[in-house]
Amino acid sequence: MLMITMKKEWLDSWRQGHALWISLIALMLLLIACVTSWQSFQVQSATKSAVAQSERDRWLEQGEKGPHSAAHYGVYVLKPELPLAMVDPGLRDFQGNVLRLEAHKRNDTLFRPIQDTIPMQRFGSLSPSFVLQILLPLLIILVGYPAFSGEREQGTLKQLLASGCSSIHLFIAKSAALFSVAAIVLIPLFAFLLYSSISEQHAQVLRSALYALSYLVYLSTWCVMVVAISCWLSTARRTLIVLLALWAISCLLIPKIAMTHASNQYPIESGQAFQSKLESEVYTPERQQAIAQFKQETLTTYGVSSTDDLPFDWSGAQLQFGEQYSDKVFDRLFGARSEQLNAQFQYYQSTALLSPFIAIQTISMGLAGSDHTHHHNFEVAAEKYRRVMQQTLNFNQRDHAHKATSHYVADKQLWQAIPEFVYQPPSFSLMSGHYLVALCALIGWLLFSGVLGSYSLYLLRKEVQR
Repeated sequence: MLMITMKKEWLDSWRQGHALWISLIALMLLLIACVTSWQSFQVQSATKSAVAQSERDRWLEQGEKGPHSAAHYGVYVLKPELPLAMVDPGLRDFQGNVLRLEAHKRNDTLFRPIQDTIPMQRFGSLSPSFVLQILLPLLIILVGYPAFSGEREQGTLKQLLASGCSSIHLFIAKSAALFSVAAIVLIPLFAFLLYSSISEQHAQVLRSALYALSYLVYLSTWCVMVVAISCWLSTARRTLIVLLALWAISCLLIPKIAMTHASNQYPIESGQAFQSKLESEVYTPERQQAIAQFKQETLTTYGVSSTDDLPFDWSGAQLQFGEQYSDKVFDRLFGARSEQLNAQFQYYQSTALLSPFIAIQTISMGLAGSDHTHHHNFEVAAEKYRRVMQQTLNFNQRDHAHKATSHYVADKQLWQAIPEFVYQPPSFSLMSGHYLVALCALIGWLLFSGVLGSYSLYLLRKEVQR
């Protein structure tokens, strides 16, 4: 009986015509978004690989110079992207993808794509995640709003129930038919996930599987809620109005309010103000006092009265001490800013309890590696590399400069001693704790939709008894 009912509901959906056209429009939008995102990703990946190799060659072929001059010469490192970033670019356009590593400074990432776009382009971007998270629930509403209320208006609902069709079978059949319409739109997404997972590592395969599962849960939630609300209301027109209001509040209003409130609750100073603060707190009289104290302690330790009598080059030791002093300031200031950004993220994530859109948006960006958490992880890895690079150069000057008869210079052998920066994004299992609230909220919304469905079944049984 259930299969017969499902077949009947599925045929009715396609015979109405609007389900077919709405699905084709959504499918076309998703295909266009996937193709353009894939092309952009391929171009960016090739460009990044070429730039990274060119930058490595520039570092190795910089010629003979003093180690500290090489430290100021610096290197540029590029942030790699996961394939899933094609589907969900997340915050990528606002974060930058190039970081300059040099002596005495800890820089922010450069070349944010949003800086190169005109204002109108910022409102005209179309990504697969936008189609899946915002437009697909709207498609589900436009197709599914007359599921029960339409039949109630036509007078066929009581006939179905009186003919022996079980209310639970009817509810499941309508939900399944609506989900099948939405699932057709997911075909390009699943095809891409399968293609990208063929040659990827196990960790990336897990991300792709979780990504597909998350969207299945998200769409299932919307399908059950749409059918349940359609069961509550007496007319299709009223059902459509209520569902559109629910969609606008959930996908547009609540996220905007949550982002605004998070920014006000945990404010972040501007980049220019932050850089000024860095310079004012690094180069202070206390720094000079610390260097002077370090110098005196070093002279006392080696029992000499002048740095010229030390068994190593004093300038190299002083430079390394200055780096370590600055690193403590960097850790404190960058750490405080990172805590504020993380507090904003956690606050926004907590509002997923009010909107399934926020839950899937958070999980989607996390799996795609295009959120702040993954960006911060890249910055931390790059900073560790910078400190190792500076230490290697400073120690080389400390250990060898005092032996030179004239100005000490290093050659390619030292540049090769510093390995190329290679960053591997962490597996999602290591990062999953950051998204626990969103994961629980998404599951909670699915359970909540089940509760709504159960209440709808109760109303259907009462309707039969009238």
